[in-house]
Amino acid sequence: MASMQAVLKGFEAGESAAQQALCARAATSGAADAAAEGGLPAAGCSPGPPPGPPSSADDAPPGPPQPMDESQRALRILIAGGVAGAVSRTATAPVDRMKLLLQVDSTARGLTVREGWGRMAAEGTMSAFFRGNGTNVIKIAPETAIKLSCNDRIKRMVCEDVEDITPGQRMLSGALAGAIAQFAIYPLELVRTRLAVCPMGTYRGIWDCWGQIVRKEGWSCFYRGLTPSLIGILPYAGVDIMTFELLKEHLLERYDGMPPPWAILGAGMTSSSIAQFASYPLALVRTRMQAQGWGGSPMKYKGMWDVLAKAVEKEGVKGLYKGILPNLAKVAPAAGISWFVFEETKRMMGMDPHS
Repeated sequence: MASMQAVLKGFEAGESAAQQALCARAATSGAADAAAEGGLPAAGCSPGPPPGPPSSADDAPPGPPQPMDESQRALRILIAGGVAGAVSRTATAPVDRMKLLLQVDSTARGLTVREGWGRMAAEGTMSAFFRGNGTNVIKIAPETAIKLSCNDRIKRMVCEDVEDITPGQRMLSGALAGAIAQFAIYPLELVRTRLAVCPMGTYRGIWDCWGQIVRKEGWSCFYRGLTPSLIGILPYAGVDIMTFELLKEHLLERYDGMPPPWAILGAGMTSSSIAQFASYPLALVRTRMQAQGWGGSPMKYKGMWDVLAKAVEKEGVKGLYKGILPNLAKVAPAAGISWFVFEETKRMMGMDPHS
């Protein structure tokens, strides 16, 4: 009898322990709440406190990114643009130097791409393929930052509601932003061109090149070729920015706000390629005007129209597009990389992808 009582007590103790474990699991999984829907606690469990009101933080749907003031927005776009420009141009520096060599060659036969690569390789160092890239990065980082920041600001000036902006207003904003950025950094463009096309040893570096130009040619030399450059940048920047923004809007709708990297890269490459065909002859004019006169050599051209006339007379209309293939090989991926890095940097800084 005593042994039977001991067994019953052990059974009751085990049942009580199992029931407590069951209650604990029910509380964790929400089963206790389900059992209490009819106003009854789960079997064997003491009723707990009534559930409180749902938390507004838990039930509220995720809202849009928090708005930021104009200074924060401008600073983040400047940073994103600078990073995008530096990364993209370093990745394509060898092709950029090849383009400049082809552009400044004014012979009827023309320098071939193979000869251009051979000329760079003959300098004997890997750095020859990146000659002028330091200046290029110093130039392109602020240029891209200024251009994209000005574009963002001008869009808000020409259109009250940016969501309703028209393609024409996008093109106008991009063109004006490109012209402002080009004017601001143009002296560095001339230094970059000289470092890329002049023979090895002509300049010891960026500051030596700058100093020699000031001493031998004067300060006005830094804006030689500015007119064709500004005329060329208006259609290029306008078409590039307008086309990319329209493609990006389409991609954001198609991929629910998260387009894949290859799609952004493709949009950037497409927009820049279209813009290049519209403005390339003026880019060639600018480069030839910048390259002339180094080291006291005679001036070949009197101005923009003289460059165009002599190029067509000596090389034909196709001469105006000399170097466009390596330029597209450089600009298209560079623009794709630049737009992708710009959008990713904005996203990492908490900016709305639609902005």
